[in-house]
Amino acid sequence: MLLSELPIELLIALFSFIANSIFLTFYFSNVLSDFASKHAPRKDAFLLSVLGSAVGAAFSLVVPFLPDIFPFMDVAVALVIITWVLLLHYHYENDWLEAAFEAGIAALLYVVILAITTGLLILWIRIS
Repeated sequence: MLLSELPIELLIALFSFIANSIFLTFYFSNVLSDFASKHAPRKDAFLLSVLGSAVGAAFSLVVPFLPDIFPFMDVAVALVIITWVLLLHYHYENDWLEAAFEAGIAALLYVVILAITTGLLILWIRIS
């Protein structure tokens, strides 16, 4: 990818960050409702989804500067999973396996939302 394509990458990262933060907040608030009080899950779920989505968005902004042989999507999803596993284990004292399972499902949602957001943004750019 060339440096001239950076604004498109920036738009993709921004829209995927917003969409992932919204949808994953609902997922984490549902998951965390078992572990926390009535009012804490929304705030904590928002924090978890924003931090994980920020790691993924930050790495996707670095992608244009990496060589083409680098599997960037695999590394981005791995970094997001590691972020969510560490946050879930640290804040809610889940087992490692339970935190990894919840983070794995969230990563699947992250990848699906990222693909849909990227596809819609590219379609919107080609139409206009």
